[in-house]
Amino acid sequence: MSRVRVLEVSRVAVQPSPYPVPDKTIELSFFDSMYVRLPHLQLLFLFPDTATDSFPGIIGSFKSSLTRMLPFFHPFAGKLTYIPSAARAVIDCSASAISEGITFIEAESDLDIRSIAKYGVQDHDTFVQLLPNVTVPELPTVAFAVQVTRFLSGGVALGIAVHHTVADGKGIWQFIEAWASICRTGSVPSAGFIPVHDRAVIKYSGGDEIAKDFIRKVAPNLPKTAAPHHSLQERMQLTKGTFLVDGATIKSWKKEGIHVSPSTFISISARVLVTVASVRGLTNDNGPFFAGFPVDCRSRLNPPINDSYTGNCIAPCFARMTASEVAGPGGFIRACAALKEAVIKANKEPLVGCEGWIDEALKLPAGRVVRFTGSVGLRFYEADFGWGKPDRFKMATLNCDGDVVLVSRKEEGTVEVSVVLPAQDMDAFAKRFLSPFSRI
Repeated sequence: MSRVRVLEVSRVAVQPSPYPVPDKTIELSFFDSMYVRLPHLQLLFLFPDTATDSFPGIIGSFKSSLTRMLPFFHPFAGKLTYIPSAARAVIDCSASAISEGITFIEAESDLDIRSIAKYGVQDHDTFVQLLPNVTVPELPTVAFAVQVTRFLSGGVALGIAVHHTVADGKGIWQFIEAWASICRTGSVPSAGFIPVHDRAVIKYSGGDEIAKDFIRKVAPNLPKTAAPHHSLQERMQLTKGTFLVDGATIKSWKKEGIHVSPSTFISISARVLVTVASVRGLTNDNGPFFAGFPVDCRSRLNPPINDSYTGNCIAPCFARMTASEVAGPGGFIRACAALKEAVIKANKEPLVGCEGWIDEALKLPAGRVVRFTGSVGLRFYEADFGWGKPDRFKMATLNCDGDVVLVSRKEEGTVEVSVVLPAQDMDAFAKRFLSPFSRI
């Protein structure tokens, strides 16, 4: 039984602005096209100390600031649409598309927000009720939706859904940062603040054809998206857990791999890989084992793209290892070395072989891939809408075995690691992940 009750569903309109008139459509780049069939990204911010006796005022602040901010981020008010004659998916930002405004849901719950905010193994079906329910059986679909929930025992949750074709993590953070700033201060960004949404800034020969090819491969039946569907039975077999890795622990892991000089990302990712391979009993398995992770290409393209670009600009990268070498003695150092080699290659040649990204991803064997998303550089815990920074942030779009999200905490040097694993593996993972190396 749902313990979240919807109070009202309304629309937040896009107001006129001196901001340049948006294009009627934004054609997706090949970076964007990879995500056409995927469900919306879902982000949840929990504010347990926010008083709810002024909930109407909180709703008013969210809405008014969103209204003032949307002209700067008009693609978020658009719709992902398919144009059959061009065999292209686009973000429709025409007047008719954005006239409906943003779906804004107000809700209340008798759940305990502090229980939801706890670390460890989580009840995904509980906190998913705090997010906008946006399904994508076929296009068009909204780009963005909001749900704000008050808890009867105190506290507020902000849940948002964003379609991945609109923005990557850095683009979404620009949106959240600007929205929070306007909500907190009442002032719109300065005249120098102009986010870039035009996909034409990405210069790559043959990019349009690659984008079409990606769409044909990931969503051949558009406008039907045939998004991956996970049955109740499949979801019941998977569990989600979030673990807090403090600065001292990260420092000790870096020391363990000192000969490789691993970064924070590499040391945490290598530790996850070793633990997953270990709990799956792959010590004597000589089959392949993969780590997939995104690399931001903005500064690595020729010419480079400014950080104000909001569209997708991340390359999927993969490090290949042998399962037994990761699960066995010395596995952490081997994993660090493999990850570092893949990062160095991506930094030097981020787009080499980009036309084969989808084919490479589809060939990865099930159960032998750990996919990392998020970033230790994104600052979602800095999102202060006027009543303090969130106590917890969750990226709820974790659906597959081996999905991992890394997020920097508000405490300096601390990182949250969220993992999806079968139930029989999660208990062992929880016991071993933060234990001394000798106990893995």
